[in-house]
Amino acid sequence: MADDDQNSEETPQKIPRIMSILLEEELVTDAQFKRALKIQSALEQEKQITEVLVELGYTTKNIIADAVAKHGKSLRIGDMLIEQGLLTEDDLSKALSIQRETKQQLGEILIEQSMINERTLLINLAHQAQIPYIEPTFAMIDQTVLAGVSADFLTKNQFLPFAKDDEGRVSVIVPELRNELIEQSIADIFQNNYTLALGPKELIKSSIEDYQRYGLDKGVTSATMEDGENSIISLVEHIFHQAIEDRASDIHIEPMSNVIRVRYRVDGSLLFKTELPYDLLPKLISRIKILAQCNITEHQRHQGGRIEFVHKGAPYDMRLSSYVTVHGECAVLRVLNKQMGLVSLDELGMAPTMLERYRNDVLDVPTGVVLITGPTGSGKTTTLYSCLDYCNDIGTKLITVEDPVEFTIDGLIQCSTNDKVGRDFESSLREIVRQDPDIIVLGEIRDKETAETVIQAALTGHKVYSTFHTEDTIGGLVRLLNMEIEAFLISSTVISVVAQRLLRRICLNCAEPYNPTTLEMAKLDLDLSEIREYPLKKGKGCAECTYTGYHGRIAVYELLVVNEDVQEAILELKPAHVIRQISCDTTGLVSMREDAIAKVLRGYTTFEEVLRTTPKTFKPRPLNQIMTLTQ
Repeated sequence: MADDDQNSEETPQKIPRIMSILLEEELVTDAQFKRALKIQSALEQEKQITEVLVELGYTTKNIIADAVAKHGKSLRIGDMLIEQGLLTEDDLSKALSIQRETKQQLGEILIEQSMINERTLLINLAHQAQIPYIEPTFAMIDQTVLAGVSADFLTKNQFLPFAKDDEGRVSVIVPELRNELIEQSIADIFQNNYTLALGPKELIKSSIEDYQRYGLDKGVTSATMEDGENSIISLVEHIFHQAIEDRASDIHIEPMSNVIRVRYRVDGSLLFKTELPYDLLPKLISRIKILAQCNITEHQRHQGGRIEFVHKGAPYDMRLSSYVTVHGECAVLRVLNKQMGLVSLDELGMAPTMLERYRNDVLDVPTGVVLITGPTGSGKTTTLYSCLDYCNDIGTKLITVEDPVEFTIDGLIQCSTNDKVGRDFESSLREIVRQDPDIIVLGEIRDKETAETVIQAALTGHKVYSTFHTEDTIGGLVRLLNMEIEAFLISSTVISVVAQRLLRRICLNCAEPYNPTTLEMAKLDLDLSEIREYPLKKGKGCAECTYTGYHGRIAVYELLVVNEDVQEAILELKPAHVIRQISCDTTGLVSMREDAIAKVLRGYTTFEEVLRTTPKTFKPRPLNQIMTLTQ
């Protein structure tokens, strides 16, 4: 594994190079840097300055990684890994000591000593060299570049032709850089008309083996090789299939200055998947637009569309958003599994006492408004459908208006809006009350008119369920007031507000004991001495969780059941913090952050996720009280 040697004797620097980059790019202010330095010096456990900046919320790991990718040439590989928190100073010193004795490449030592994995090293080496990092499969390859090149030759010389641009330059994937034998063999085939990309050795080998099997079975020659258009079709299909295999909810295809970056959102977090040669962008975006029935000749306007896709016999719905950027069109696809099963109430993850109260005091009540709130991607729709499934029986008529219908449930009358034929949200709402429903479901409260319809439906004796984009339960009530809905109408119709978030679960395959930092406890207003009574865990990172330490998600909830005291506070137009305090004192409200803390102490997730995901509303109660309230 070739990479820049890192000298053991380094000139001391007051400011690490990556920190200088963050300051120069104005990604961090000087004041933030100075405060982070002050906190860093006071920590019990030594941390890199970039880690402190992330924990303080001044930047993110993605911003740092992007800065490293942009300025990789000015950073040595050891520094790049350290500044991203992927390697410690002690690890690097140990690796350099081994390097002096064995004369091995630094990257090989880091992998052999299990300090980092091959993927992490290759991504950083590619960024340092300013070339793409590609994880190839045979389905992704433009097969015209393989014509006349035998699989045996590729196996012997350890490289893989991948794609060809409009000028005939071939992008070639290699497992290491600055290997004269590999580069000479590439030059023998393509002369100087090629560019390099880095990729994992095993995936290169596997792709060549697939090529060999394909060639032997089909008798592949230059005359029978697929053309470039079919190769783009295969590449797009591979990206879609792989995203579904990786449990992605969104696919991001993003043009950078010199590469195409492909990322998947898995368990709510964006994960880097691979890079592609920049010259493939026009063909790639055009193919996706064709599938989504968009205008492929329009490159100056943002567009949207829909793709129906089948993976292993199961239908998937993909919503495309193409966005025009300075480097070309960026495509984001939301992946929806049309066959995803319903989640029962018991499987939602509500604390037993909270769930029992939700059933008895909310779902079993015949009239009133029930709101489910949270940002996009917080699981509101899943909770909503679980509630409807619970209420669905032969003696109840449930009717919905949604944009679009995401789950179909036998027994429900479900309507999906379609503006093109005049079946818009407003007209559907007017007609829905004429259908003699017991329960009305409005997919989302969008504006004042929708909110008024929800309230009026409840006033006529109906039960109404809807979702709302607010930060917490009290925020749902305040938002209705801000929409100029009369306070007496809110207090007399809204019976419950549920707020929620999705936190990543600890990967059980690589979970290990974990001690939280003083900084984490301070930001959560928790007592470190109390926390030490609980055996906490954190995922180390493994192949099963794509080295994130997390696999799957768990929901955290905040349930407000409106009582007379809360109704009175609404009528008196009390401020949000006063309504919240009244709710805690009289309704037993448990905040989302408290529910999340309880799930950390029970071993489901981490404090890192709590800080990343849940809003801070008030100081958490003592831990023993939180555990009692959520048991």
